[in-house]
Amino acid sequence: MTGKQTIFFRPLNEADLSQLADWFACFEDLALFDRGLPIPVSREFVIESWKPALQYSDPPKSFWYLAEDEAGQPIGTCGIQSINYIHGDAVVPLFVAQEHRTKGFGSAMLCELIQLSFDQLRLHRLSTVYRANNGATEKLIKNAGFEEEGRVREGWYANGQHHDIVHVGLLKSEWPDKRQAIRERLAKLPFELVMRSRLQV
Repeated sequence: MTGKQTIFFRPLNEADLSQLADWFACFEDLALFDRGLPIPVSREFVIESWKPALQYSDPPKSFWYLAEDEAGQPIGTCGIQSINYIHGDAVVPLFVAQEHRTKGFGSAMLCELIQLSFDQLRLHRLSTVYRANNGATEKLIKNAGFEEEGRVREGWYANGQHHDIVHVGLLKSEWPDKRQAIRERLAKLPFELVMRSRLQV
């Protein structure tokens, strides 16, 4: 679109893992979005632990993506993981770098993941979790149509405090009612998210 910045959305590859390691080196920030690592780890640990997620499997168990600006500077990463083709569901984690938060990138990335999941993978439902006191993520998730489905009381420890884990889900049947409103909001942002290569399944 004229006058808009182009943000490219492409499959993650092994060359990107050093960038993930840089992001995740800030343990305090990572703990706000990921409860999987209880202690700080090295860059090498992050890189090696992520390699299996990018390896080929048939059928694929996950798809990971990177958003970057026109200069190739990374903005964030997200994925469709724990895909269960029998039951038709998956988990959609999302991470945006600190300097790019609250600008709409997370919403655009999540919208693209939902489209890929329901339109191309033909999944039935998506789920994710967030920290109960994370108001920005809560707003992003709810704007996309996810509904709260349960809580784990004080199951997330970050910055010296325990917080509830909020479990949310979105059904494919609920997405059409949300899609247009989300597209209208995204159209007002000063950038356009463009997929570099389509998902192949």
